[in-house]
Amino acid sequence: MSFGETYKHEILQSRRDRSRRSMFWARILGLVLMLTIGAILRSEPQLRQDLMDAGINGILKLAKRDQPQFANAPLPTNTQGNGGIRINRPVTEAPDGSALAAQAGRRVAARKIGD
Repeated sequence: MSFGETYKHEILQSRRDRSRRSMFWARILGLVLMLTIGAILRSEPQLRQDLMDAGINGILKLAKRDQPQFANAPLPTNTQGNGGIRINRPVTEAPDGSALAAQAGRRVAARKIGD
């Protein structure tokens, strides 16, 4: 082997070693961060509640259900020609997204998760 080939081989080996070391420490750091965040969320119920509320509000905004939505017309109850489907309760408006989020928040708060 010439000096150039040996040098090239040593450079490639050095890069492989650095890559392995960096992947190892990245996994360790990720695990430590995950455990730290888990411990903080477990010990701080108010922070956990605020994060959950922010997540619910974000999901509702993405689903465009953060504003009340009303149906255009009530569904027929017992009329002929609706394909043989009987509807027992007519729906006049869609559920309020913020009311659903508040109700879910009250249910979760009543369970006292992690306390």
